[in-house]
Amino acid sequence: MATAQSTAPEYAPNDLDALVGELFPVICGERPRRGDDFLFDPATLVGSTRHYYVKYLRWLGLDEEVLPPERILIHAGLPEPGRLERRAPQGQDGRFSLYLDNDLYRSLDAVKMVLAHELTHLYLVHHGHQKLRDAETTTTALAPTVSRLSDPEEVRTEVASILLGFGRLVLNGVCDYARLHAEDGRTGQLGYLTIPRFVHVYRRVNELVGVGREAAAHGLNGPARQTLNSTS
Repeated sequence: MATAQSTAPEYAPNDLDALVGELFPVICGERPRRGDDFLFDPATLVGSTRHYYVKYLRWLGLDEEVLPPERILIHAGLPEPGRLERRAPQGQDGRFSLYLDNDLYRSLDAVKMVLAHELTHLYLVHHGHQKLRDAETTTTALAPTVSRLSDPEEVRTEVASILLGFGRLVLNGVCDYARLHAEDGRTGQLGYLTIPRFVHVYRRVNELVGVGREAAAHGLNGPARQTLNSTS
């Protein structure tokens, strides 16, 4: 996930609809789920990050050994909110690590949104839909240096996260992050889409899988619920 920005690129609704249409048969063919139980419930995420992230993995059908809890690392001053990286020690298979910037913890909803994004990368890589280059390791850096994915590929990941049922987490995170920055007199954006575009994809995916209006609003925090109701 890129550095949190004051602005995010604008994508036309038609372009996002096309991306949803492209990814929908792929992801929903692998993870067939319909109706109101399509959406992951934020209320199930309690305790510490290293404790509840297992619920994400189970939701995605991934084994905990793919990303053990000791490889979720929280640091101060990282250049981006979160990053999934893979190192390939000589003669060994690639090992994944997840780095989170501790500044995110001002908003637990933002943490949960970033975790959803990064574990969507893990799902896409695991299923052969995305390639994650191995990290370059150093002995001094807090986290290995990686070649970040292109913005279009990151937007695909945002859309995929909603298609995987993480839409509530996404809206809660981006809206609460923006709220915190507004209280500080700043403009803050988390993710690769503007908030109205996140709402657009959330509504479109819910329509495709048959999520009811009440279920779509259930589990949203105050800013996200207000945004969902006010965004045309």
